[in-house]
Amino acid sequence: MHHKNIAMFLLSCLLLTSQYSTAAINIDRTRIIFPGKDKSVSLVINNQSKTSPYLAQSWIENSQGEKISEPFTVLPPMQRVEPGAKNQIKIIKTEGINQLPQDRESLFYLNVREIPPTSEKENVVQIAIQSRLKMFYRPATIINNSDKVWAKDLNISRNGSKLTLDNPSKFYITLGYLSSNEKGNFPGFESVMISPLSQETVTVPTSPFAKLYLGYMDDYGGLKMLTYNCTAVMCQLSAENK
Repeated sequence: MHHKNIAMFLLSCLLLTSQYSTAAINIDRTRIIFPGKDKSVSLVINNQSKTSPYLAQSWIENSQGEKISEPFTVLPPMQRVEPGAKNQIKIIKTEGINQLPQDRESLFYLNVREIPPTSEKENVVQIAIQSRLKMFYRPATIINNSDKVWAKDLNISRNGSKLTLDNPSKFYITLGYLSSNEKGNFPGFESVMISPLSQETVTVPTSPFAKLYLGYMDDYGGLKMLTYNCTAVMCQLSAENK
């Protein structure tokens, strides 16, 4: 099984899950990059229902999950989306943008909650489904380097069952695949996001492994694979990926 097969396997799992989703309001992307040079970023939301209008409530949270109005706000905060229609959400810079670090990315979250129409039937339970997207503010001072694959710069060390992932870059790195083979993630591993100039530690099997397969998320939410050669104490990027 090659890297392409891993990506297809994970995509199949995602599609299988989505078949059982009852979300009516869909967003045109899975993550948001807000370039520091831009005043706003626009997204498209789509009402998948062909029969019912929905309200879409939108807001921004900081990295701690707290609702905020600075340094970003969303317009409109509430809107009606007709059946089968597409509307726009605009994320706008507000006061306080200059208070953010200008030498690294900052993390925020866009939340979009769909509010279904009131049912005319009695004893009907209606569920408001909420989507939460990561939004990365990318200052203009570092944006020229954003095309580089920063996951290649990860410093990976191992101490028994602990694998430490050190991110020396100024960008967030999100991993969606981590394993010693191409047959599936390490037991218990789902994903990990490593902040700029920070590190995260994950649990791995204690048994030796010579290869490490790492899947990182690109700016468009796609899974890209890298391979590392490992010893008992560290892993280094394989020559084919450099």
